[in-house]
Amino acid sequence: MIKRFKENMALLMEEISIPEYILWWMIRVCMILHIKHELRPDRDWIDYVLPYILFALTFIVFILRTVLPRKATLARLSFKTQTFISCMVFFGTFVGNFFDLYGVDSRIGAYHYDWILHAISGVIITMLGYYFITAMNLGKPALSPKIATLCSVGFSFTLMVVWEMIEFFGDFLWGDMNQKYNWTVQEFDPFYPILSKGEPGPAQYPVFDTNIDMLLALLGTFLTAIILYIVLTVKDKKKQTRQALEVDLTTQTSEATVALDA
Repeated sequence: MIKRFKENMALLMEEISIPEYILWWMIRVCMILHIKHELRPDRDWIDYVLPYILFALTFIVFILRTVLPRKATLARLSFKTQTFISCMVFFGTFVGNFFDLYGVDSRIGAYHYDWILHAISGVIITMLGYYFITAMNLGKPALSPKIATLCSVGFSFTLMVVWEMIEFFGDFLWGDMNQKYNWTVQEFDPFYPILSKGEPGPAQYPVFDTNIDMLLALLGTFLTAIILYIVLTVKDKKKQTRQALEVDLTTQTSEATVALDA
């Protein structure tokens, strides 16, 4: 375990830039503030446990790479993955809760911070999908840019649907308000003209919530997929050019050697 720890520390320093590493620790400090903010006597037991679980997620890649067998896919995740996981935790917990951006009755909450979060999640989950697929394919022939991008998009689509199902069943089974709490619509809500139309009115809000969440996540996913495909294509062309030059150089060297021997 100690050997794995040292190996991972060395790899971490190779993969992660100093500014990125500093960002990790800034987010962890923010999560400590979030824990202090959330631990109040009037909270349920889950509200005590959840902040610690979320804080642990800011270390999750290093933990998985150290604890799991080397052959496990999650043990081969790039440390770059941690940046995206930490950012998701930061925006979804610290920013949203610490500044009360989810508040239904607050003017800030009426601007639907969760919609912004779903668009951001589309970006982050697509990149998580890319690093997950890369970890699965480690040691095998490289995936083409098209296949890698499509797999990343598929990963994002799957998690999108799973998340909305979790929200639905959470509301249905335990009386949560995941798909309904945003729809105490106030007249100062910028979406009031849309949400106040149609029948049966408020009964449509959960359906609207699910669809707009997925639409925004899809938007983030597609934009990220386009950029990812372009970046991977450029890298692939550079790699092919470099390999062609190496082959050409090797051929010229071999020809020169044969000529000298002759």
